[in-house]
Amino acid sequence: MVPFLTEFFTKKTHTKQYLHASSHHFPAQKFGVLSTLATRALRISNEIHLEKEKSHLLEVFKNNGYNKTQSLKAFQRACKGPRVKTAPVDPISKVHLSFIKGTKYMIPHFVRRKNISSSFKPLRTIKNSLSSAKDPIDPKDMKGNYLVPCSCGIPYIRETG
Repeated sequence: MVPFLTEFFTKKTHTKQYLHASSHHFPAQKFGVLSTLATRALRISNEIHLEKEKSHLLEVFKNNGYNKTQSLKAFQRACKGPRVKTAPVDPISKVHLSFIKGTKYMIPHFVRRKNISSSFKPLRTIKNSLSSAKDPIDPKDMKGNYLVPCSCGIPYIRETG
């Protein structure tokens, strides 16, 4: 029986661009991109094609601004297998923080001590920068059932089509 030989196929139009190292994202998010790609390579590629895929990813990481230490650390983490995070015990509330590069990373540690869960969200996204391409629909023009109360006590129920 011949074993399956699996390797990655990349379209010629693929840009090989991921979160750049100099972007204003939380460092754990940027490292998550590297480790996810490394984990995918380890899980899908067989031994014959693994070194080729690993050298390809190291080059992609370098082109996206990451140094060799960060790239190799992502592969080391991928080799360790999945890590299970323990959630805080019944957090009182949750706070969403805007991450700005250069600020202190200690805020999540302080709020966790007070049993408050925290997460980072970007200040602006492409989605909230763009206006909706759809025209607003008048509720009267929407299909559905409607009920009109009558003074005689019998409601008028009809369906629009």
